[in-house]
Amino acid sequence: MDKALKYKIILFVAVLFLLVLIPSGIEKQSQIQKIAIVSGIGIDKSEKGLTLSAQVLVPEPSTNYSPNQTVFFAEEKNLAKAISSLELKIGQELGLSHCFIIVVGDEMFDEDITNTLDYLMRSNIMDNNSILIHTDKKAQEVLEVSSKLSKSDLNNLQNLAKFSHEHYDSVSTSLVDLFNDYLSNCPYTVVGSITTEDKKSEDGSSSKEQSSKTEQQGSKSDKTLANNGDAIILKKGKKIATLKKEDIENFSWLDNNSQKGHLIIENYSNKDTQSSKISLKIMHENASFCPELKNNTPILKTTISFEYVIESIESENGEKQSVQENFYNSDFKKVVENTIKTKIQKTLVLSKENNFDIIKAYNKFNNKFNNKWKNYLNNLNNPDDYIKNLQIVVDVNLKTKL
Repeated sequence: MDKALKYKIILFVAVLFLLVLIPSGIEKQSQIQKIAIVSGIGIDKSEKGLTLSAQVLVPEPSTNYSPNQTVFFAEEKNLAKAISSLELKIGQELGLSHCFIIVVGDEMFDEDITNTLDYLMRSNIMDNNSILIHTDKKAQEVLEVSSKLSKSDLNNLQNLAKFSHEHYDSVSTSLVDLFNDYLSNCPYTVVGSITTEDKKSEDGSSSKEQSSKTEQQGSKSDKTLANNGDAIILKKGKKIATLKKEDIENFSWLDNNSQKGHLIIENYSNKDTQSSKISLKIMHENASFCPELKNNTPILKTTISFEYVIESIESENGEKQSVQENFYNSDFKKVVENTIKTKIQKTLVLSKENNFDIIKAYNKFNNKFNNKWKNYLNNLNNPDDYIKNLQIVVDVNLKTKL
């Protein structure tokens, strides 16, 4: 074989090899371009059925490597059709595997929300640990406001889904938590709430008070997100009550999934201070339960254990005071114990007044007594009335960290 023929064969093989590889590489690139990365979705009630909003990441060349976020929406009869409509509108498949939050408008909770969200659970197109959030505004508005905030903004959607205010973590309920509660014998779910509000300027005034600036800005750029610590209660996926921040703070002492940051003791007086506000940093908090059935009465013996350190003492006139050792004595500990007990009893009263079991007492008694517990419920005129007969006995176990 002469050298020319050999050269031509090698060249032919090389060209053939490239013809095979190049289309494959192009095809891989087009597959990436087919998927729109969705960081959050919103669901609102509409005349047609529902409006689905999707917060889509749009990568753009930039020095801070922070992609822009754009909100697309579609109105359809159900979630499956809305997803299809959005994909046609965007021209890409919705990539929901990175969707960390589902914002749902208040009106959607007037009916069983699981009927709508069931498609997401069964289709396995997104992470079932995505956080479920309620809003008193439109979910679409929440996503649009969120898309204008920077990733480093403490008020962005991802931060607010986990944190409510400076003292307590907010309620964090996932999609799978909702369905687990729904299918259990105690079908109550606490869902955290976020809202939109006017931005505050440096002088404390709202954007509405700065009319000239408001006219110049976009309709969403003068808004921010807020988590005020509120929540709603669902029974079988349907809203039955709204809880305020104080209610959630009180309830959190019975919920090991809620991490406490601080406890505030108001109007404390001793020989060194009068009517002071004392801030305690809470560490290693844990609630343990021992249910008992005595004289046909359910009694939940509860032990709250935690360590604390005094972070600050503020006098009645607002002055900061130094922490003295006598603030760690038995008298002060008694005040802390009584504060915790009062918060827990308020939760019990709230549950009895509204006849909902947010502390999951049913599960605690059912797990221990089973048939005996079921017999107790069968003897009630209404099995749901067990919460009205419930008593909670609280023991507080404190440790100080100087």
